[in-house]
Amino acid sequence: MSAGEEDGMRPFVIAAIIASLTVPAFAAEDPAKAEEYKAEEQKKKEADEIERAYKNVVKGTTREQPVKKSDPWGSVR
Repeated sequence: MSAGEEDGMRPFVIAAIIASLTVPAFAAEDPAKAEEYKAEEQKKKEADEIERAYKNVVKGTTREQPVKKSDPWGSVR
């Protein structure tokens, strides 16, 4: 990922964190909302797992090719 893409994702990540922090406060008031909170937490865990897997795949595919040593006098010798 380039730095520009990470900067573009930052507001969404911050919004998701804030939303996840406010959900438990609402869930404490109503037992029905507690089930929603559990479902939300499960979705968040799954999204985190998917994100980690994606980053591992991207990290594995962006390996640089080995640099060949150049010998400008190789054909002369």
